[in-house]
Amino acid sequence: MAVVAPTILASTPADYAERIDRVKPFAKRLHIDVCDGVFIDVKTVGLSQVYDIDGVPFDLHLMMSHPEGQIENIVSLQPSLVIFHFEADVDREALMRELRSFEIRVGLAVNPETTIEQVKELLPRIDHLLIFTGRLGHNGGEFRVDCLEKIAQARAINPSLEIGVDGGIDQETGRMAIESGADLLNCGSFIHDHSDPEIAYIALEAIADGV
Repeated sequence: MAVVAPTILASTPADYAERIDRVKPFAKRLHIDVCDGVFIDVKTVGLSQVYDIDGVPFDLHLMMSHPEGQIENIVSLQPSLVIFHFEADVDREALMRELRSFEIRVGLAVNPETTIEQVKELLPRIDHLLIFTGRLGHNGGEFRVDCLEKIAQARAINPSLEIGVDGGIDQETGRMAIESGADLLNCGSFIHDHSDPEIAYIALEAIADGV
C-alpha cells in the first residue's frame, strides 16, 4: 500500500504555518521542502524555521548546496528521512555517514534529466529514492510521464528501495505513479489549492490504497 505525503513548500514563516495548519487534521506523513536559493533559484524558510506536526513523521527534502555543513540543524529537527539531491554540490559520503550515525534514513532525489544509470551505484546504499517529475522548487506544473520508467529501473537494482514521486501529482498522475510502482506520492498544490484539502487528500489516498 502506497502513502500520500502532503508537501510543505513555503517562502515565509506565515505561509509555512498556514500550510501546516491546512494539513494538520489529516496528514499521516509530511514532506518538507527546504531550498537555499543557491542550488535552485527558489528560497524557502530555512532549517531554523522548520517545524512538524506532533506525532507525524516527516521527510526533509533538501534542495540545497552543501547540506552536510548543517548537519546539527538537520538532526535537531528529528526527521525520519533526509533527502538530498544527486545534482547538488554535496559531500555525499559525509552526509550519508552522519545521517546514519543518528539513525536517520537516507534518501536521494533525482531531477527529470538525471538517469538511473547515473545513480545506480548509490541505489543499494540508500533507503529512499525521490523521482522528481515536475519543476523543482515549485508547486504544480507539468508532470513528466517519461520519468515514471525510472521506478522499475531503480527497483531492479534495489528491490527494497522506497520510491517516491514528486511534482505535478493529482488524481490522474497519482494513479499513473502508483500503477508504475511508486510507494509514496508527495503532493503540494492539488491538496493545498483545493477548497477542502482533506477531500483532495482522501481522493489521493484512495488511489494509493488501490481503491
